Amino acid sequence: MKNNEKIVGFLLFVFVFALYAFSISKTIAFWDSSEFVTTNFHLQSTHPPGAPFYTLLCNFILLFFPASWAALISNLISAFFGALTIVLVYRIINFLILKINGNLKVALVSAIVGALSLAFSNTFWTAATETEVYTLSMFLLMLLFYIMLLWHTSNESGSSNRLLLVFSLVLGISVGVHLINLSVIIPFAVLYMQKKKGLDWKKILLALILGTFSFLALYIIGIQGFLKLAFILDISLVNNFQWPVNSGLFVLIVLFFGISLLGMFIAKKRESMLANYILGILLFALGSSSYLLPIFRNNVNSSFSNQIVTSNDLLRYIQAKQFGVDNIPLVKGKVFNAPLDKDFPFLNGEAIYSYNSESKQYELVDSGKFSKVNYAHEFDMFFPRMYSQKPSSAQQYANWVAIKGEKIQYPVMGKDREMIRPTFSENIQFFINYQVKWLYLRYLYWNFIGKQNDTKGTGAIFNGNWQSGINYFDKDRIGDSSVFPSNYQEDKSNDVYYFLPFLLGIIGLWSLRKNKSYLITSIVLFLTFGIGITIYVNPLPESILIRERDYIFLGSFIVFSIWIGLAVVTLYDWFQKITSEKIRIGVVTIVVVLASPMQLLAKNWDNHQRTSDVFAYDLAKMYLNSCPKNAVLITNGDNFTFPLWYLQEVEKFRDDVRVINYDQLNIATYIDKLQQTTFSASPLRMTFAKKYYREGNPKLFPLQKDTEQPLDAFMLFEFLNNDKTTINWNGKMQHYVPGDLFSISVDTTKAAFTNIDLNKIQSQLVSKIVWKNTKDFYQLNDLILLNLIQENINNKPICFLVNGNREHYLGLQDHLVHRGFVEQLLPVKRVSEQLNPKIVASEVSEKIILDNSLFNNLNHSDEFIRSENVEYIQTIVRRNYYFLAQALIENGKKEEAKRVLERCFVLFPNKTVAFRQYAFALGKLYYKIGEAKKGNEICMQCIQNIKNELVWITSFNPQTNPILNVKKAAKLKEIYEQMIVQFEVYNPQQAQLEKKEAIAFANEFNKWQIKNWPY
Repeated sequence: MKNNEKIVGFLLFVFVFALYAFSISKTIAFWDSSEFVTTNFHLQSTHPPGAPFYTLLCNFILLFFPASWAALISNLISAFFGALTIVLVYRIINFLILKINGNLKVALVSAIVGALSLAFSNTFWTAATETEVYTLSMFLLMLLFYIMLLWHTSNESGSSNRLLLVFSLVLGISVGVHLINLSVIIPFAVLYMQKKKGLDWKKILLALILGTFSFLALYIIGIQGFLKLAFILDISLVNNFQWPVNSGLFVLIVLFFGISLLGMFIAKKRESMLANYILGILLFALGSSSYLLPIFRNNVNSSFSNQIVTSNDLLRYIQAKQFGVDNIPLVKGKVFNAPLDKDFPFLNGEAIYSYNSESKQYELVDSGKFSKVNYAHEFDMFFPRMYSQKPSSAQQYANWVAIKGEKIQYPVMGKDREMIRPTFSENIQFFINYQVKWLYLRYLYWNFIGKQNDTKGTGAIFNGNWQSGINYFDKDRIGDSSVFPSNYQEDKSNDVYYFLPFLLGIIGLWSLRKNKSYLITSIVLFLTFGIGITIYVNPLPESILIRERDYIFLGSFIVFSIWIGLAVVTLYDWFQKITSEKIRIGVVTIVVVLASPMQLLAKNWDNHQRTSDVFAYDLAKMYLNSCPKNAVLITNGDNFTFPLWYLQEVEKFRDDVRVINYDQLNIATYIDKLQQTTFSASPLRMTFAKKYYREGNPKLFPLQKDTEQPLDAFMLFEFLNNDKTTINWNGKMQHYVPGDLFSISVDTTKAAFTNIDLNKIQSQLVSKIVWKNTKDFYQLNDLILLNLIQENINNKPICFLVNGNREHYLGLQDHLVHRGFVEQLLPVKRVSEQLNPKIVASEVSEKIILDNSLFNNLNHSDEFIRSENVEYIQTIVRRNYYFLAQALIENGKKEEAKRVLERCFVLFPNKTVAFRQYAFALGKLYYKIGEAKKGNEICMQCIQNIKNELVWITSFNPQTNPILNVKKAAKLKEIYEQMIVQFEVYNPQQAQLEKKEAIAFANEFNKWQIKNWPY
């Protein structure tokens, strides 16, 4: 039977790997995929907290393939470890069944059902078809779980000790893939307690406490504490004895291994068990040593900012300080609207040292005086869930729970103010509504009950909800299925499973009741990688505005899949009336296979086929193709930067363009890299002194108006580089910005401007660009970018990537010329005020947009288009076609404009990418070229799409997220009414009919709004 088990395991691997390989994308995708492909290829650090072992492994594999295969092979690596994880889950279920039931045939069926249920589940299948760390991470997690089970059943001390040592090594390796795997120590503590002391409720509680303490001790003391000590030692050795940088780290490593080996030798001589514990620690350290990679590769020539120079940099990297992870409160902390303490608003913090590569010394950057913000303790709360001080947080918290709070009188800036402090019950309500139900349980239900669609769910009824397919259970949350618009019903990611896999999982959990140790361990593992992660991460509500986060809970979903497999045991017992074992097993097999793996495969097949998904690749190419030669392209956001860097660094495509990520201009090492040659891109000039932007310096510069006159950018940076031009700000001397009106002087004779055909854009050159950009505080990246523009505008074309965001524009929108998919900063103004202020280089844009073969696979209704692709087409791509067509019409080129409009609607029709606001704007242009019939068709389709959603959302009283749904409905109603008003200009008769319907609808809408608004 052992041979049969191995044969089935091998066949399972081949089948699942083939399925994943058939499904994967052949190139990059959005989010971290293109970053990982690039860092794998160049062996460089990924975003914090890093995945160095994953990078090392992938880089080794990529050595055997050409650069053009890097994305495909990286995707296949995910598929490979995904298939290996499935085999491990198969073996784990088989192991558990044999311990519970002992029936070999039942064990085989159970293992196959559970493993395939995971293989075909939404989140795992997605992770296995793109370049990500999660399949390797989950493979190592399941390997740790399997080792735990083997150790628990091992009665021979030598075997048990060896398994513990292997466990330590694999745990260390898994840290180099994903730090969260450390928390497997918590369920392991339960199993350890049961084997050593037995289990009762007191021992379970003690095991959980000890497991949690061990996890925190290993992470905070073992890893972070080690690096803190290394940094302190390094400062002393470098500054006092002129040793090389990081001497402290390597001296500490040598001391650690030396003392450990000595201790192990002494313990072994005395035949003490301490020797095994020391060896386990050494193996863990060896496994996690991949984290030295970022230091060894800190000089790699790339665009990525993750350059780790010192042990303190490595500590900050692991802590993910870049994302503020180290400041997340867990047990006690402030609420989101807490004011500064009236007596001590700022406290002394830690001194900050930075390594100076020129002097080869650590220098004190900040003494720490008044560097720590101190909030009023009257606003502290136990288990704070609503804590973020971001302005967007306050609005989002109020969307998820009706915050009425308690009134507190507290002085703010010397004046008493009445403030509303959220109550503890409201805090817990947010935890339940958002963090548990929306951010965790919804994802669990996605995988095992059903999913409405894969569109980013921000809380409204239209997108990202779980959906069972049984109207009785769904209608109170997302409305009656009879009113769903057809494009939502026909969405390929609308997959409903009628609760069947979920019910099997609950039955499977019941199957473990006779084995308390496995029952408790699996529940703790499930909760640790589900609710436990949610509690530890303490996510902000705006995190969901960026992307869905289901992948972080994969460990929990895997445990649930194991439970699905275990359901076979209980069902086998329930079918006892069938006396023939073969028939009974056959019936149970048919039931569970149809209910879970077969249903999941059938439903999830179409929306996991990604072989044609090249949109991220095409969009990145379009952006780079839109840039003049040797341009500077300013962007922000991962999705609009990582694909560009992949094309430049791996495929060497348009690497003459210097891509600057605005968000990363707060990081000193990234700023330094911009002043170096990268591939074909020459260094950028910069005059802002490094001593003012290196790590430890303030990243916010307050506005204090000293003048109403325009601030010349050159003079501004002379002002900022002067140590004496500071003010006292919160007890510290701080540089500031002395005005909000800026100017850049331009030499119009330079080559960067001589190739501009001013007649074609009906503009003239000016010697100064003057604009207003008012902020209470200017961020470091604002000033760095301004300095880069000022110093390089005469020598390089400066372009801004069009992505719907405006932050990276610095307020320069009125001085940009639209060029394809980017906007170029030029010292020009219109020759006549009667002309459209939006300047478009239409001739250049026409060549860029029409003369290419990109975006050619998005008009087939049989192909699945991912939600982010749809979103970017609706909000970015159509917008660029609109600006070009509009400019051509204004220039009297109606035939050319018609070509642009037709090309846009052929590439992105309503059947694949639903028409919304920019499609409506494009539709109106058809009237301007005399194509009223086509214009009417498109505009009416846009109005109908909005109306359908409005009718849907107001057709019932949402029991889930009423605040968000009322706000969404109000916004839709506003868009609907605006479209009708604009449509009336072109088709008055049809618009009047729509207006009558809108007026009648408004009366009912007001009643609905009042009924569902909780404030």
